[in-house]
Amino acid sequence: MEKSINFYKLLLQQDPIYMNEERWVTFKCGQTVSLYNKEYDQKIIENHKCFNQEYIDDFFIEDDEKKNNIMILNFEVDNLKAEYERLLSLNIGEVSKLMYVNVHMPYWYFNIKDPDGIF
Repeated sequence: MEKSINFYKLLLQQDPIYMNEERWVTFKCGQTVSLYNKEYDQKIIENHKCFNQEYIDDFFIEDDEKKNNIMILNFEVDNLKAEYERLLSLNIGEVSKLMYVNVHMPYWYFNIKDPDGIF
């Protein structure tokens, strides 16, 4: 994670706008770019208060195309449930279940697989 943080600090010529320990870092470059360290969640996953069951089930899926292992693009919307339903109805890519995480702050999210097979 430290190498990635340093890489993006140099690449984007800026410090992160948000960091929490070794789990997550966010840079702002027009929109935001975030890095996620899966090993952090691996250490605390037994604490079910931090995650819903959908997140835990998804976390342990062994998949060569596992999402959230390289780069994450976050898009914030005013109504996540409505956007989730909209994307499901468009049928433009595989959509995950809604997942809940509360490590340093609570949030809900979902993934959608793009045409290249990347979540």
